[in-house]
Amino acid sequence: MTLPPPKLDDRDYRSLVEEARARIPTYTGDWTNFNESDPGMTLVQLHAWLTETLLWRMNRLPDLAYVNFLNLIGTQPAPARAATAELTFTLAKLDKAQDPLTVLIPKNVTVGVDDPDLASPISFETDSSLRAINAAVAAITVPGAVAGDRALVGSYHEDSAELLLTQPFRPFGDATAAAEMRVGLLLRPYRDDKQNYFLDRFPEGELDVTVFVPEVYDTDADGEEIEGPFGMTCLFPWQVTEGGADLVWEVYDGTDPATDMDTSSAWKELTLRGDDTAGLARSGHLYLDMPAGLSAVPFTALSREHWKDLGLSKPPGENIELAEDIENEVFIPADLAPDIWKDQLGLPDPDLADPIALAGAIKALPDELDFAAVESDAWTDLGYSAPPVTYGLIWLRARLTTARDRAPEISAIRLNTVRATAATTRTNETLGTSAGRPNQSFKTKRAPILIDPATDTPDITIDLVDASGTRSETWERGEDFFGAGRDTNRYLLDPETGTITFGDGVNGRIPVAGTRIIASGYRVGGGAAGNVAAGTITSLKTALPRVEKVTNHRDASGGSDAETLDQAKLRAPQQLRTRDRAVSADDFADLALRTPGVDLKSAFALPLVALDHATDPPTHLPNSAGAVTVVVLPNNADPKPQPSEDQLRLICAYLNERRLITTELYVTGPRYLDINTLEAEILVRPDEDLKAVQDRCLAALAQYFHPLDGGYPDETTGKGPGWPIGGDIYTGNVFDRLLAQEGVLRVPSLSIGTADDPADACLDRLTVPEGTLVHLPGTVAKLTVRYPRGD
Repeated sequence: MTLPPPKLDDRDYRSLVEEARARIPTYTGDWTNFNESDPGMTLVQLHAWLTETLLWRMNRLPDLAYVNFLNLIGTQPAPARAATAELTFTLAKLDKAQDPLTVLIPKNVTVGVDDPDLASPISFETDSSLRAINAAVAAITVPGAVAGDRALVGSYHEDSAELLLTQPFRPFGDATAAAEMRVGLLLRPYRDDKQNYFLDRFPEGELDVTVFVPEVYDTDADGEEIEGPFGMTCLFPWQVTEGGADLVWEVYDGTDPATDMDTSSAWKELTLRGDDTAGLARSGHLYLDMPAGLSAVPFTALSREHWKDLGLSKPPGENIELAEDIENEVFIPADLAPDIWKDQLGLPDPDLADPIALAGAIKALPDELDFAAVESDAWTDLGYSAPPVTYGLIWLRARLTTARDRAPEISAIRLNTVRATAATTRTNETLGTSAGRPNQSFKTKRAPILIDPATDTPDITIDLVDASGTRSETWERGEDFFGAGRDTNRYLLDPETGTITFGDGVNGRIPVAGTRIIASGYRVGGGAAGNVAAGTITSLKTALPRVEKVTNHRDASGGSDAETLDQAKLRAPQQLRTRDRAVSADDFADLALRTPGVDLKSAFALPLVALDHATDPPTHLPNSAGAVTVVVLPNNADPKPQPSEDQLRLICAYLNERRLITTELYVTGPRYLDINTLEAEILVRPDEDLKAVQDRCLAALAQYFHPLDGGYPDETTGKGPGWPIGGDIYTGNVFDRLLAQEGVLRVPSLSIGTADDPADACLDRLTVPEGTLVHLPGTVAKLTVRYPRGD
């Protein structure tokens, strides 16, 4: 139970006036007129008003002491956090032979948010430089439904240089055995037929490939909506690397793709400089070291058997293939125009009426026909397949060496993608000049100062420059001046206001008089407003002549507003208990709620419970020694709220820094137990409208079972605290909610049922499993309303 803060004096204006009026006869017996019109009573009222003001200030002393105590133990309101997003840059149509194959996109490129509903403009800046490749992902092949077959994923559109996917795909099929995925990269996707690209070679060096996996509410590889919950194993950085140990990345470096495309000797293993995806199990970046001198391989150079494995029919490219197709009646020779036989293939006098004789004549030819002169449309008109991509491709291969318990799914593979933050960088800003006095303070022109998520410290650099222009030795930011001597170069920073404070000459050095205080560089930003929707970060503010457009294919996430003082005061007891360490189950739940940039309604920790990712959705494994599963409920408007992949990763990263290294940690969204039966008979007061009462009761039931606003509602807001995770359903409480609605006289009968507890069991308490919330579908509640005639 929370102890209420003491009120030092609870008297108000009215009680002060009454108290003064009661004392008048004791001290001034001649004063007998106590009416409002008496001048003396006016003075009494004036002093009562002034006294009430003083008492209000005095009653704030406990709060002031509490705040000072928070300052003493180092508890301050958490600063704002900036949202981040993955930005994909599309290069201009660099189709001239002399146009570059790489474009360097610098750090801090500014891209604005194109959203008319924003209260104020928001811009994102790239966090690092990007070596953009003038290339596109043009083809992806994965294991087919039949063993040994391959399947093409999506279709490549040359006009937009995009591989369009209708749904996610499984790169290794069911992953029950070793398998492979191949990715074809098209260099210089926009081409001019008048140009000669013979000298083009894929750029040597690092290739940044971004992988996106499907999220909750996306469709999966089977075309069905993913309802969740998603579960995530919280991995340390070295465990992320180990997650891809069963994957080998290679590039085709053979000499004859028609014969050696499927031989191991033709593939060269690539050095993997980094893998954020844990072996394609989650979204992230892959950094591949590409060798020099790679040659492009067109589909037409692949064998007919390879085409057949892809479900395609390759047009003939040799005399023997043409003759065999005629003998096997793949097409009728007469269907191919005579001028194609004579003028393009170079067969002067074909006997189109006798296919067998024609096939024999073609086999007997000493030289190959000119198959390259035949347009592809001529073959496709005969039922052959067109090559999926016209030009040659650089082929990458991801080879899974061992089976996995769960087959990964991928929704997109993209190039030229870089992380960006909702922030603005300012450089070389003079904050002021030192007067040589103790405890000097200076403020940046913009605030709040962005907190760097990598270091969890403000992203700012302070330099001091003397009158001669010489920069002094390094000054470091500190949390306080404890342990600082008179010569310690330390300053304090309030990121929310941008205030920089120097020492007093005893604890912390005083900058020499005349020294200029310069913010060499700092980033400002932060706030939940930065969590913008996909496809809105599109307004390029920095001039990049070789870039056509930029966008974010997924929502920005991780932005949060600065914590208020009241929120910090509520958090303080929790922080004192956990001391920023996750040991008990409650510690994990409390710390998850404090994750910066993640808006959660509630969290619940299940000790000794692990997640089995082999099932979809992941199942709980009880009695798992050393395991903790944290169930989190986000604040969003979905009927069954589920955390996104980015939210799960942020929570994992926050908890990883605070848990024991031996703890096996999982974070997941809640499961939902559907109420499949809710029927009630309601008697309505004779003076009430039946439809209005029915609507009120339906609304009350929807609110009561709502995951975010469920439970007994507050009288002012009409919202409850939210349904507790794992909270059981009590039939008596549902009766109570219905009877509380205006116009309801009685509820003679009520029936509630779930898949676990059917309605015909007539239970007073319906059990909800741990980590589960209830959900009332909109069409389930059936309420019969009537007047009490004959009752």
